[in-house]
Amino acid sequence: MSASTNNPDESGCPLDSLVNKTIDVAYRGVRLKFDLSHALFSSFDVDAGTRLLMKEIAHEPGIVGARRLLDAGCGTGIIGISLAASCPAMDVVMRDRDFRAVAFAARNAARNGLPVELYGPGGTRLELCCTRRFSKVKVGERVAPLGAEAGLLCEPDARALYDAVVSNLPAKAGPPVLAGYFEAVRARLVRPGGTFAFVIVAPLAEKARAWCAEAGLLLRRTISTKNHMVAIAQVPEELPAENPKVAPCRWFAPYLRSHTQKRIAGVDLAWDGVHGLPEFDEPSYATSCTLALARKVFAGLLVRRALVIEPGVGIVPVWMRAVLGPQEIILKSHDALALAASLHNLRNTDFRGVVLVPEPAFLEVGVQEGQMPMNGVEERLDGGGVSSGAAPVVIATSTRGPLEAASIDAVVLFLEDIPAFDVAAYYWPLISKVVKSGGVALIVGESTKTERAMRQKPPGFSKYPFVERRKGWEAVAFRRD
Repeated sequence: MSASTNNPDESGCPLDSLVNKTIDVAYRGVRLKFDLSHALFSSFDVDAGTRLLMKEIAHEPGIVGARRLLDAGCGTGIIGISLAASCPAMDVVMRDRDFRAVAFAARNAARNGLPVELYGPGGTRLELCCTRRFSKVKVGERVAPLGAEAGLLCEPDARALYDAVVSNLPAKAGPPVLAGYFEAVRARLVRPGGTFAFVIVAPLAEKARAWCAEAGLLLRRTISTKNHMVAIAQVPEELPAENPKVAPCRWFAPYLRSHTQKRIAGVDLAWDGVHGLPEFDEPSYATSCTLALARKVFAGLLVRRALVIEPGVGIVPVWMRAVLGPQEIILKSHDALALAASLHNLRNTDFRGVVLVPEPAFLEVGVQEGQMPMNGVEERLDGGGVSSGAAPVVIATSTRGPLEAASIDAVVLFLEDIPAFDVAAYYWPLISKVVKSGGVALIVGESTKTERAMRQKPPGFSKYPFVERRKGWEAVAFRRD
């Protein structure tokens, strides 16, 4: 495998502004290109762990001979697309917790000339944002499906069983989640006799060996470097796979880390901390700023519908539910774990008016102009702690329905830190569209970013005189005139 830099092709895709560079990758006799992103892991080149894993599975019979394969934590699609291009009869599914990564994986597949389907959180097929092919890339015709969708490691997978799973396991997921994933691979994801190939950082290598043993996986071989370990494991032939369907209240359990009760901004709140997300026992400075300002600017505001963009573990939505009493709270995020955690914590308050919107949003295939592209009942993102009689959560695969014009009374936007990308400029058009007259938009981020957001304020908004600051974080608010 080799990689080199290239200038990214101009395609007109909405994801173009998030592209950092384009690289060449040669794998198993096929030459491909990949767009990498500032907003995603390994934004300058193929990371060392992925390189090592791809080298070791290049001639592994259980991998290259698989009929159905899952690339878990696919990122921009390096592993899944390389295998799909070099194994045309292999049915490949690429999953990642980050829907931006999923979108990039689908984009990279399409630009390399591989037919691919992009799926939203509810399994609804979405339009690809880009189909323009990379120049000078030639791949053979495929005879098997290739798909990309959002999903968490321990989440039930309706597409199981697979002949093989490959994964660059994220250390930040947390040991309980990783241990749970090894069990899920053996019990629900890989057929008896199938292969699980993974790479993990060296400090977790011994734990990974133990997780294999505890899950009943047969560790066939390992390859270690200073920084990583690659392992090839097998699901025993004699162990029958369990039913892939798991009760919604069970699968989220490995993610739960802590339970916190605290009085914040005038109200007693309780939330469960989650492995892989901050704020497991204390609100962040960003959240503290937000709620201190929200207490002032939302006072007296009639809030029927609220929108929180990048809600994290869900402290702000839980506060909104307690203080503002909205009928509906819309959560928009690229992070499936943040959506699941916020939903879990809102459900624990017995709140049922939740709508989830992925970021970025794409049009549902087949939806006509003016229709509301909803997916209906969705159990995959139903975090634990919910009774079997709970009302269904609605998942929207497009902003067209839940975020229609002048439909939102209160917005909270957490500005992400994405190098070379202006997050405020990206979201101001959406805020301008959806906030009602008299509605309020609260924006929080590092001080330099909120100052930029203030300079970019579009016509029709007035800034409140109140500002809240904590340790370099700043919250500002704007009223729709």
